Formats: sequence, C-alpha cells, structure tokens
Amino acid sequence: MKDLIRLLKPYRAAFGMALVALILAAVFNSALTGLITSLMDNVLTDSATQVQSQADRLFGYKEKLQGLQNWLNEFGVPLEAIREARTDALINPIPWAVMAIVVFCCQALFNYIGTYTMGKVGVTVVVDLRQAMIDKVMTMSMRFFKEYSTGDILTRINTDVLRIQQAISVKFGEMIKEAANVVVFLFLAFFINWKLSLTLFVLVPMVGLPVAVFSRKIRKYSRKSQSFLSALTSHLKEVLVGMQIVKGYQKESFESTKLAQTNSLFFKYALRELRITAVTTPVMGLIGMVVVVSFVCYGSLVVQNGTMSQGDFLFYILVIYQLYQPIKRMARANSDIQQAVGVLPRIAEVMEWDNEIREPEHPQSMPGHPQVENLAFRKVRFRYGDQPDEPWVLDGIDLEVGHGEVVALVGASGSGKSTLVKLLPRFYDISDGALEINGLDIRRMPKAELRGLFGLVSQDTVLFDDTVHNNIAYGLKDASREDVIDAAKKANAHEFIGQLADGYDTTIGESGNQLSGGQRQRLSIARAILKDAPVLILDEATSALDTQAEREVQQALDTLMKSKTTLVIAHRLSTIRKADTILVLDKGRIVERGDHEALMKNHGVYRRLIQLQEEGIHAL
Repeated sequence: MKDLIRLLKPYRAAFGMALVALILAAVFNSALTGLITSLMDNVLTDSATQVQSQADRLFGYKEKLQGLQNWLNEFGVPLEAIREARTDALINPIPWAVMAIVVFCCQALFNYIGTYTMGKVGVTVVVDLRQAMIDKVMTMSMRFFKEYSTGDILTRINTDVLRIQQAISVKFGEMIKEAANVVVFLFLAFFINWKLSLTLFVLVPMVGLPVAVFSRKIRKYSRKSQSFLSALTSHLKEVLVGMQIVKGYQKESFESTKLAQTNSLFFKYALRELRITAVTTPVMGLIGMVVVVSFVCYGSLVVQNGTMSQGDFLFYILVIYQLYQPIKRMARANSDIQQAVGVLPRIAEVMEWDNEIREPEHPQSMPGHPQVENLAFRKVRFRYGDQPDEPWVLDGIDLEVGHGEVVALVGASGSGKSTLVKLLPRFYDISDGALEINGLDIRRMPKAELRGLFGLVSQDTVLFDDTVHNNIAYGLKDASREDVIDAAKKANAHEFIGQLADGYDTTIGESGNQLSGGQRQRLSIARAILKDAPVLILDEATSALDTQAEREVQQALDTLMKSKTTLVIAHRLSTIRKADTILVLDKGRIVERGDHEALMKNHGVYRRLIQLQEEGIHAL
C-alpha cells in the first residue's frame, strides 16, 4: 500500500480534493440516514408526546453539551429554545422533508466531485506512468531487451498499469468513502456511550488480522498470474509473427497446446487470486456479525444494570450495525487494491532498471566531427553478463579501420561478428579495453552524436506500419520529398514505389508486410542512403531473395558503400572479395586477417569457410 500511496504523491492536490469531497459525502450520507429516520418516525407518529420523547432522546444530552449550551447562551440562543423549536419541527414533517432533500443534494454533489476527481487521478496516474515506462524503455540498452521478452514488456506497460488504474479510479475512492463512513459512525458510537465504545479497540484486531493475511496472498497470486500472462503474450506474439513457418511445418496444434499450457498456469493462479478475493467478504461478514452480537450481549448487561436506557441502546446498536456494511465493502475494495499492489514490483523492476549505457558526465565532441578518420578497437573484451564465470563473446580484439575502408567480418555463426559491430554505436558497452573514433573514447561522446555517425542496414529489415516516405525519412525531421525520392532512386526502390496505390504515401503494414523481401531491403537501404552517415554497418541478407531482387539489392548496396567507411558482416563471396580487409573471427577472437588472395594461400579457417560456401553450404 505504501508504494501505491507514493505513486499518488505528485497528484496530492487533486487526491486531497477527492478525499475531502468523499468524506463530506459520507458525512451527509450519515446525516441523510438520520433525517429520513426522523421523518418516517414523524409520519408514523400521531402523538405529540411521543414526538416530545423523541426530541428528548435526540437532544437530551444536556450534561454532555453544557459547553455548547453556555456558548449559545452568550448569543442569546438558549439550547432549550432550540430543543422546543426542534420539537415543533418534528410535529411538522415538511421542514424535515426539505432538509432531507437539501442534504441528499449535498451528498450527491460531493459524491460526484469525489468520484470524478478520484477517477481523473487514476486515469492521469496511468497515462503518466505508462508514458514514463515507455520513455524509460526507449532509453534502455540492448541488454534490457535481451533480458526481457517483448510480450513481458508489453504486459507490464499495458495490463499491469491498467490494474493500477482500476485500483485508484474506483477502489481507492470506495475505500476512502467507506472509511469516512466508519469514522462518522464511530464518532456517533463514542458520543452515545464512550465506555461501551472502548470495547471496539479489543474487537478491531479481529478485523485487521485476516485483512493482512488475505492481502499478502492476493499480492502473491497477482504477481504470479501477471507473470504467466506476460509469458503467454510473448509466446503468442512469436507465433503470430512466425505464422507462415508455423503453418509451413504444420505446427498449429503443437503451438496451440503450448499456449494452452501457459494459459492454464495463468488460469491456475488467477483462480487462486479470485478464491482469496471471494472468501474475504464472507469472512469479514462473519467477523462483523461476531462484533455486533458481542455488542448486543455486552450492551444487554449494561441496560440491565441501568447504566443505559433501552432507547439509547437500540440507537447504539443501529449505529454499530451501520459500521458493519462499510467495513465489508472496504474489505472487498482492499482485495482489488492488493491486486494492483501485487503488480507494482513488476513496474518498479522496469523503472529502476540500471541502464549501463549512460550519457558521459563531461561529454566531448569528436575531433573533426562529422568526418571519421579512424575507428580503433584496443584489446576489447566483451561479455553479456556481469558474472566472472560468463564466457567472453569477444576477447582481445585489436583493430583499426581507416577512412573509406571496407572491412568484411567473416566467421561461423556465434563467432562474435554481430556483437562486434553492435559495440560501435554503444548498443552495448565494452567490458574491457577501449573503443575510439578519431582518438576519442566513444564513452566520452554524447550518445546522439555518436549514433549519428552510423548508418545501419540490418539482416532483419526493420520497417514500421507507416508510409513509404516516413519509413525512408525515419529519424530525419527535415527530409524533403525530393530528398526521399533521390534516396529511393539510388536504392533501386523508386520504380516499385511508383507502382504502389498511393506511391510514397502508401502505408506498408506492420513490419512492411505488404512488400516483398527485396522491396523491404531496398527501403532499408534507401533510409541509410538518406541518412548519409560517414560509417556504414551492414549485415548482408540476400540469401532469401530471387536472382533479380538480389541483383537490385546488391546494386543499391554498392551505391550505399561508395566513399564510406564500411563494416560488413559478409555472407556473399562477391562482397568479401571487394573488401580492403577481411577479418576472420572464431570464438570471439580475430584468428586471421588480410585480403582474399592472401588468406586463401594460408590454408586456414578462411579457406575452409570459402570452400564450404562454394560447395553450397552456408558457413559464413
């Protein structure tokens, strides 16, 4: 609960307003109950004597109100006069009816203000919290996305946050309103008989103990169920994205079974959570009934001793019974609030994630910016984890790349090629050694300046559900239509774009699924051409293309690589042959380097990989 209240701290003004309004609504609700009771008594009572008796009961606490009487006397308004006027009012029901309507209107007004304001606070908290999580995720290093699946992140941002909205908008307000009712009726109980009311402090722990036990269990099962919901969302996303493979290998039933297993685990813990929530109300009802019965038994003894009149005792029992319903509703609201409290650690886990890719405290601009004269890896080591027993993905990388040089990285799968190029834009930070551009350690450069130096063409083409124009101009606010068209022409994409329904304004669908593989590749290349960064990081991906598409993509790549410093994860022999330097990686180390002819003469790892490639075995 403390975490939930801490979440509300920035909204304390609106929350305080809602709190006051709901408390006033509870006060007017209690007053309305009394007025309606008095009105009904008046209508049903014909005897002025009985009315006088009722007035005596309501206003007969002269000893308790002596201070009030003295204060009123100073203004010439004796309490006895009020008592007599009150008696007259009791005989005539119209003033009571008018007062009841006025009190009801006040109660309805404050209830509306409190409920609306509390709901607004809940929605505002959710919107701000969700945006804060999105902003945080946007700044995370790639290590975070390696640690958490996409489905898990989506569940935390969407479903977990919605639980908090429900708790704040509805249940928190309900809890406050009912708590205010409890306070009002407790005040009345102490006013009628404070000695008898002291026994409440003996019986209250009977209510608090099960609430604490149930709350702990609800939080536990809420976290569990949300965890399995995250797993379900993540797996479902994988299946939907890879539906073509699923159908091609006839694995629909297999995937359905796996999803059903995860879904059943979610159901298991959601049901446990529901069971605890459902049992809370009857248990609290039982405890409430025990409290009422205890008061009746004890009060009977008090009446028999003559310490309290029968009328006052009945009125007292009515007040105590009025305590029972709000407490029961509070228990029900608490169950829903605890579900929200249960997911708060999952949200805090994201918000408190230590992002190791930080902006430098004293950033330095790269000498000669934006011209890149030299890239240097100096005894670079890297591993994904922080534990000493984690294997090195890269170990002792020494490398220098000059301006305009093309460096091809080759090696078997898992040799460290992709990891090496991901270190340059600081998608990950090196574990040891130094990585410099123009002699400056990249960790001392502003991240925006550093990443602006690199154009990326990934093996997994990344496009967005937006127009062709916006995909090519992604990240470049000032790109004109002419600039976009020029880049598309250089990437051999202009012709097919012109054949689309709306040309450059055509929306290409999720991940560009309305385009062919070759078309997606060329849009990605056009984006890199338009950015015109001095360093190109290229992961060749032409194996899935037909001959014509491969030729067009290769022509676009040749255009892109002109006069740029290029690091290419090479899969094609033609690209490898054109490289100025070839680096052969094996188990995170550079085991061979040189040009194609020199490496073929060595009869080493490179020659073996090329021979496998020529035999039609994908080894690079």
